Amino acid sequence: MHITRLQFVSVPVADQDAARDFYIGVLGFALIEDTRGPHGQSALVVAPAPGTCGVALVVDTRHDGLGAPVHLQFHTSDLDADVAALRAAGVAAGDPQHTPAGRVASFTDVDGNPISLLQP
Repeated sequence: MHITRLQFVSVPVADQDAARDFYIGVLGFALIEDTRGPHGQSALVVAPAPGTCGVALVVDTRHDGLGAPVHLQFHTSDLDADVAALRAAGVAAGDPQHTPAGRVASFTDVDGNPISLLQP
């Protein structure tokens, strides 16, 4: 095996534009690719920085209610500042908690997918 890194994680969303706006406008991610086509095929990928693992925002077509939301966790160098920025943007971010891995705070994206920020 010659696997070197994770390319992207697919996250189911109801509205790609709203999800894109949240990840770029609120979280400050970069738009990596937006090649949505007319027949449902699409590639909409954002990432915390170019060259890092991306988040593919895919239209959720499961209408069956099965499956758990995707949980994303990102490292941060200043958890308190990020929580303050999220709250200023209207995001209901939880209070930072101490864990064995470091301090962590949680919130959800516009589709209810859980996201946490970890400051090791």
